[in-house]
Amino acid sequence: MDKERLADIIDRITSNTATDEDLAAYNAWCDAMQEQEPEINNLAGLESRTWKKIRQQTGLAPKPKVVGWRIAAAALLTGVIAGSVLLFRHSGDKQALPAASTVAAMPHDIPSGKNTATLTLANGKKILLADVQQGKLAAQTGSEISKTADGTLEYRPVSAGTAATPQYNTLSTARGEQYQITLPDGTRVWLNASTTLTFPTSFAGMNTRQVEVNGEAYFEVPGDPAHPFVVLTNRQRIKVLGTHFNVNNYPDEPFAKTTLLEGAIKINDQKVLQPGQQAISSANGALNITKVSTEGIVAWKNGYFEFNDENIYEVMRKIARWYDVEVIYEGNIPTNGMEGTISRFENVSKVLHTIQQAGLLKFRIEQKKIYVSQY
Repeated sequence: MDKERLADIIDRITSNTATDEDLAAYNAWCDAMQEQEPEINNLAGLESRTWKKIRQQTGLAPKPKVVGWRIAAAALLTGVIAGSVLLFRHSGDKQALPAASTVAAMPHDIPSGKNTATLTLANGKKILLADVQQGKLAAQTGSEISKTADGTLEYRPVSAGTAATPQYNTLSTARGEQYQITLPDGTRVWLNASTTLTFPTSFAGMNTRQVEVNGEAYFEVPGDPAHPFVVLTNRQRIKVLGTHFNVNNYPDEPFAKTTLLEGAIKINDQKVLQPGQQAISSANGALNITKVSTEGIVAWKNGYFEFNDENIYEVMRKIARWYDVEVIYEGNIPTNGMEGTISRFENVSKVLHTIQQAGLLKFRIEQKKIYVSQY
């Protein structure tokens, strides 16, 4: 399909004027491009106003995936600003999409999470980072703490000697918060919602650069073979020399998962991961290694949800943490797998509308509660 025709079809899809022929052509194009994602993501020459809007808002192009029956095109009707594409697995034949008019109104809404956190110093003092201006926040043995111009936290080493007993700080995000920090050794850490990171104010004099994390965090660790970097969780010990990896260790998730993007890491002094592998630990201590799509694992860090054959319970746990809501299920809930991408920076109604377009589930919002029921 040439770019002009594709642009016209997408414009009609997003203005709710697409015909069955348009939807069929769009889905055929998705099928054809499934194995050519780099080409999809580099359609810079496509001058559609809608396509430009998607790319400007998210930095992404929609990612087609062939999975049973899809609602990729219809998802754009409600998620174009979010750059969303959402699909459901279904064991039967392809099913007709619900008309846009059948999507229930959501009179209440909840904004997305924000970039903020709370820093707890070794002496117990708490600093609410949303309330402080950029610049120096505090000085501790071995480090100076600053809030940077882009709103992140930075620990800069200073030559103030080494404390006999290391001092530890804790950076915490609540539900509906995320934040980024640079540790004294230059390690950069992104914290997802409802996460804590405990770390020393200086690594000077330590043989091992050791931190603890609960929740989900993404690490970019500079190499230092003489001083390995270690991340402790309640179910995994992750040893690093220099690498990029993601740790997911939420207490309400059945498994702890560590995913390697670059370099090499060792899990529990047992298994060495290669890029693209994920270590999964169960509550009973069993450890399994599997191959995964790393892009989807770190989607949260890049500003969007990416669901990969996840059921509604898995999806809603992510939504609950990011939008700080309670989820209530009513009746029998379909557990079809879901695949797709949705921006994290739209109000929750846009995310729920996109899911609801599949015709399997419906939602209503009441204050800080989301009710989920069968369509």
